[in-house]
Amino acid sequence: MMRKKIRIAALWCLTLLLTTACVDEKIPPQSKTFIDKYFPNSTVVLAEMDEDDDNGMEYSVLLNDGTKIEFDLQGEWKRVGRNKTGVPATLIPKPIIEYVKTNYPEDVITKLSKKPYGFKIELSNDEDVRFNPHGQFIEKID
Repeated sequence: MMRKKIRIAALWCLTLLLTTACVDEKIPPQSKTFIDKYFPNSTVVLAEMDEDDDNGMEYSVLLNDGTKIEFDLQGEWKRVGRNKTGVPATLIPKPIIEYVKTNYPEDVITKLSKKPYGFKIELSNDEDVRFNPHGQFIEKID
């Protein structure tokens, strides 16, 4: 009975390891580097190619901690969503962090998106705010 449980556990671990390795192969190396840098304690559980908002293609990646990251076909990040703990501060331009600390001290940034005009963030209070490429406030979106 104990041997059977050990075999099942070993088989389950091997399956999980192989599945993770296969999922990692679906995303570009640049995306893997990004994930390793900003989410070192997380693993990819799902990676798929999706249609983006502009009818182009993108990689959509889900990490085991619930983080969702979208990458373009070259592996550059486009959007990061992390509802529980917020987007890592190391990824957010400092002026945006300062703006949020000053104007929304109780909230965290749950989504960060690169846009043609700069950046868009979504806060834990569901407000959206736009910033230019230098992280300077543009407008609050209703």
